[in-house]
Amino acid sequence: MKKKFVVYALCAAMVLSMVGCSSSDSSSDTTAAADTTAAAEETTGAADDTEATDETTGEEGEETEAAEGSSTELSDDMTVDEMKAYASEGMETSIECDPIEISLACSGTVEGTAIGYAVEYATEAVSEWTNGNFVVTFYPGGELGSDTELIESVQLGTVDIFTGSPSSQGTLIPNLNVLDIGGLYTDVDDCNVVLEDMFDTFASYYEEKGLHLSALFATEFRILTSSKAIETADDLSGLNIRVQDNTYHMTFWSELGCNATPLAFGELYIALQQGMMDAQENPWASIVGAKLYEVQPYIIKTNHIPFVSTYVMNGSKYESMSDEQKLACDQFIEYCKRYTLAATPADDAALQATCEEYGCTVTDASDEILALMASASEPVIEEMKASGDVDTDLIDTYVAAAEAASAD
Repeated sequence: MKKKFVVYALCAAMVLSMVGCSSSDSSSDTTAAADTTAAAEETTGAADDTEATDETTGEEGEETEAAEGSSTELSDDMTVDEMKAYASEGMETSIECDPIEISLACSGTVEGTAIGYAVEYATEAVSEWTNGNFVVTFYPGGELGSDTELIESVQLGTVDIFTGSPSSQGTLIPNLNVLDIGGLYTDVDDCNVVLEDMFDTFASYYEEKGLHLSALFATEFRILTSSKAIETADDLSGLNIRVQDNTYHMTFWSELGCNATPLAFGELYIALQQGMMDAQENPWASIVGAKLYEVQPYIIKTNHIPFVSTYVMNGSKYESMSDEQKLACDQFIEYCKRYTLAATPADDAALQATCEEYGCTVTDASDEILALMASASEPVIEEMKASGDVDTDLIDTYVAAAEAASAD
């Protein structure tokens, strides 16, 4: 059943294209839709930082009591002022903390996107809450490195906070690969229910690596683009599709009858233009940001894998902060999360309109294809269990939780 997503209470730690930013070419592609979606910010709030990017929770106790989560339901036509109010609802607006400077980085270009606006407004808000004592300096667009390099930098402490997709973090934390199981959800809200319920579990994996998970949430789905119409399961047979360099993505699409081939995102446009590839899959912002709609006339809303964002902080840095500084930091990230979630629906609508105005045909996936995708998840799960890299109990727990959430 389709339902509006209700932002959950602040509860346990920190996180982040993107819509959070995004990932490197070989994992979660990075791109943006600044020019095509900046106008949407005037009435709705921006474009998503999605997969190009490849977006909370706070600490327990009195540190987050004032910032306890919002109960406001999201509307697809919220204004910027309404989203700002929503993002800051219930938060402490007067925090006396010692001066501190925090660096936040992502690999995706976020100008004119939901994540870009989220960070901009959250930075302004936390400065106001702390009388200018909590300063966030944002380094987007891979200024400080790729997703893989950035998560390593956060581990080393040379970057304080990283925001991006967990797809780029699977090598460091293999258990995150469960988030790449396709065909489990038909509603992104269901995924957020599961991520909220299992937040502490995922946070513990980060803690083992000296990292503090501040936020873990899904903004939207990855969807399929193609050089031909995809209406039936037979249309997928033999389709040459570019995928991320991820064994589980490759298995998933191979099970659907496609020829799955990993390729750097930076090489994708030319490969599609020259017919070397027939199709690819990404969130809306990546499709528009890289102008893939120019070479892919068909867009199918397969909604096969949720696009998940994280905010991750150096663990020692977080623990070294005072309670007041932690509160300011937690609220900053929660603001980013809420605003991103609120802005994404309007962003995606604007991005879809851009594609349709160019001449693309946008359709929903057929029931036949959706059923096939659900069944294609089984071999992925079996392969993941056989790998020995991912906790089998976690896999069973996550899949069962996804099924339960989707059944409600």
